[in-house]
Amino acid sequence: MWIATDPDHTARAVDLARIALGGQGIRIGPADWPTSSSAERRKLLRDALRLTLWRATGSTGAWLAPQVVARKRADCGV
Repeated sequence: MWIATDPDHTARAVDLARIALGGQGIRIGPADWPTSSSAERRKLLRDALRLTLWRATGSTGAWLAPQVVARKRADCGV
């Protein structure tokens, strides 16, 4: 499986896809592997932890930050 995304997000998208789909025997790789910035590495760690929580519990952990959920819902008009 190939992932097409903004070059700034490629490393993070590939790593998260490997966590989410790698156990299914699906090989994942980027067309090009850019160097991640420190901000992208922090986002990767955050997203990897959230994905691991979701796979283990079925919950995204949104209840841990209700103010963030409320802001996102308001931004989307929900």
